[in-house]
Amino acid sequence: MKLIKADNYQTWYIENFDKSIIIDPWLTNKLQPKGSFFIQRKKANNTILTDEEINKVNAIVITAPFEDHLHFDSIKMFSESTAIFTSNMVKKTLIQNKIRNPIKILDESETVINSIKVKALPTSYPYYHSTFSILFEDEDGNSIFHEGHRVNFKYLQNNKINADVSILTAEESKLFGFIQLGMNYKNTLKAIDILRSKILFITGNEPNKTEGFISKFLFTKSFNLKHLSEKVEVYLNEGDSYKFK
Repeated sequence: MKLIKADNYQTWYIENFDKSIIIDPWLTNKLQPKGSFFIQRKKANNTILTDEEINKVNAIVITAPFEDHLHFDSIKMFSESTAIFTSNMVKKTLIQNKIRNPIKILDESETVINSIKVKALPTSYPYYHSTFSILFEDEDGNSIFHEGHRVNFKYLQNNKINADVSILTAEESKLFGFIQLGMNYKNTLKAIDILRSKILFITGNEPNKTEGFISKFLFTKSFNLKHLSEKVEVYLNEGDSYKFK
């Protein structure tokens, strides 16, 4: 199983046995090509994935109904036969927008994709009903935990969830100064400790680059890379990858 940070934001690629899962694909350089009053974001590179890697994608995972996770133009780049794995909330939005791909629901029961066991797990406030965390485990027992916003510490502890590699936020972002949208690095370290992860990939990089109306109400603060690196091996740049032996 191989993990690649597919851009400088929050698109992820997991390859196993020459087939691949892509998580929250955003494969253009502008989130809203026609502009948007509410939210906008730009990036220099569409993706670092090669055409060969993109052609290996046979499954799309959408973790949230928000525009920077659920990007219709990117989904339409794949064949309509490419299965989408997501929540009931996102499924309704996909159908409303005439996405014809097969849509399958992820939950805490086990779904096998490309010989990888995949489980959707509860997340934390304010995302309880709209998003989910994901746990991936290959046939050799290697595991990856993904949470694009805020982990549910109580659930992880009570269910003894562990992962060799974690994909987590580490740059604090708050809406109106008090509603936490992304974890600060201290909470990231707490999650790493609970999960017993040896490797950390940063997701949701540089929330301060978000543009549009919502940006006027966002408070953001970067992480302390030195403190993170003292506790765990950290990857944060597009193109960073990790392959299990």
